[in-house]
Amino acid sequence: KKQLMIAGGPSVKFHITNIHTMDELKLTGNCMKGSRPVLSFDKAFDTLDHLKIVKHLMVDVFGTPRGHPKSKPFVDRVMGFYYADGKI
Repeated sequence: KKQLMIAGGPSVKFHITNIHTMDELKLTGNCMKGSRPVLSFDKAFDTLDHLKIVKHLMVDVFGTPRGHPKSKPFVDRVMGFYYADGKI
């Protein structure tokens, strides 16, 4: 197996233990193309050093750059990240 390594920057590797799809939860939603999510982080992401780095990486991955030409001026979903029992 090859792993993608990017030189010169931090990276995070997650071990996913459980995942649910929107269909499975009966929350089909109505996310619009180009809409921006609100990213919500637990207090631990501002206090623990390693979680500060993870927070910046998550904002880079899931956030929409301000003024992006294809982004819409509204928000239609919230993505929450919480730290409990040593897990995100």
